[in-house]
Amino acid sequence: MVVTSTSNATIRAVRRLHRPRGRRESGRTLLEGPNGVEAARRHAARVRDVLCLTDDAIGLGFADDIGRTPVVVTEEVLAAASDTVHPRGPLLVIDTPSYQTLRSAPTTVLVDVSDPGNVGTIVRTAAAFGWDVAVAGATADVWSPKVLRSSAANALGVHISALSNVTADVAHAGLEPVALVVDGGVPVATVEADAPPALLVGSEAHGLPSNVIDAASHRATIPMRSGVESLNAAVAAAVAMYEVGARGCNGPAA
Repeated sequence: MVVTSTSNATIRAVRRLHRPRGRRESGRTLLEGPNGVEAARRHAARVRDVLCLTDDAIGLGFADDIGRTPVVVTEEVLAAASDTVHPRGPLLVIDTPSYQTLRSAPTTVLVDVSDPGNVGTIVRTAAAFGWDVAVAGATADVWSPKVLRSSAANALGVHISALSNVTADVAHAGLEPVALVVDGGVPVATVEADAPPALLVGSEAHGLPSNVIDAASHRATIPMRSGVESLNAAVAAAVAMYEVGARGCNGPAA
């Protein structure tokens, strides 16, 4: 049977996952496209539903592999179920992963980074360079469909923590805080941490809170040509992770 109505109960439940409240109450989120299927398979995500078109061989095959009956839909219904304008199926409903305990490993800490695209890109970069990620304050929901999509579903394979008190939590984990600031810090390539670094990244609009900067062991800046105000938060984090990691401060993710 092909679902042709956007009023279908399953489709209504999926659409509620576009909103934070819906994800929070259900404990579920959305993963989209072939990257999502591969990540779900690789990281053993708990998949509740697989929505796909009649000719979606990847979605139909994946549903069969995991013993799920696919929810076959029309293009109109898939567009309504997805939070993108031009969705690329299949669309998976998965249990939201749990945050993990902050550990003594190189970690990028996002403080009030509210743009989902930036958060997802930073998570994807962390996956590439073997860093953990921690989120704090008003940082975008790392398990939202937009962040998962921007991370190319790499969030499922990254050790991600949620912090209630950045300074105290970082210290308790034995990390050495490195505050990334627009100016006034040492060149990021010269940072030498005696313990696994916690790279602190703030919002593009306001940067890091002053109390977080004041408590950091290092203030680091990415040298730039004059006349350039600042780098995008995701780009700055990527450069800093690479530079700090190149000095032997990071190891393989476990």
